[in-house]
Amino acid sequence: MDKYATLEDFYTNQLDDKKVQVEALRSIIMSAEPQLKETLKWNAPNFVFDGEDRLTMNLMNKEGKVKLIFHMGAVKKEDTRADPVMTDTTGLIAWNSNIRGTVTFESSQHVHQVREQLTELVHAWLKIGVR
Repeated sequence: MDKYATLEDFYTNQLDDKKVQVEALRSIIMSAEPQLKETLKWNAPNFVFDGEDRLTMNLMNKEGKVKLIFHMGAVKKEDTRADPVMTDTTGLIAWNSNIRGTVTFESSQHVHQVREQLTELVHAWLKIGVR
């Protein structure tokens, strides 16, 4: 069951440094690609590009960290043994499969420190077609 009914409800109910991280991430992502559509998925912001889910925040994890998932929705089949479809020159992405990787943030300062690299990653990720 969804905890938040709307994106506004989600943003209103975030606390402290996590709220600052989430808002900074949202700003970076939306600035990187204004054509993204923001939705709510799995009780967190999700970003849709060209009709496909491509980036989703993960806020409810055992580490209590803010994470950003780079993925290709349900269109492509994942292969955990294959090489990632994108080269990450920043070293920020921990790859879970060929089409899904996670960037974990330690604090709001960390989000701001990697702003340029994250912008580059979002651009590169969205250039990769999912079909």
